[in-house]
Amino acid sequence: MKGVSRRTVLALAAGGLASTGLAYAAVRSFSDLDVVRATLESYLGTINVSDDHLRAFMLDFKTRNPWDFPTEKLADATALFERLQVGDIARTLLPEDPARRLERFERLLLAEFHLLTDYAWRSGPDDPVTYSGSQPCRNPFANFELA
Repeated sequence: MKGVSRRTVLALAAGGLASTGLAYAAVRSFSDLDVVRATLESYLGTINVSDDHLRAFMLDFKTRNPWDFPTEKLADATALFERLQVGDIARTLLPEDPARRLERFERLLLAEFHLLTDYAWRSGPDDPVTYSGSQPCRNPFANFELA
């Protein structure tokens, strides 16, 4: 049996180091906006929303729910896996606590996106989604006058 040469070992080590560096750089390049967009698009499909409206929504969401936003590492990994379209597979491999945190984040994000944008009231899927801000009540027929 032929032994492995030193050159082969060095080439494998260099390739592993390079791929690790590239993966780290790819994960670190995601912002909170990328995580929010990737999460919404994984459930709702492609959404026609400007970065300004999505950023305003995200900042409002983070202000009201700072403890529900995933940690930086979990958010970066989530964005990467959703972009690679392997989020469902990767989610099953998460430990119990991060999986619960991610599920809570996704549920709250989707609920607030439906409540604080005009996503549900658009006439078609190509219409742009606008963020209307956080309002205590969006019912147009609500009457808060005391009788």
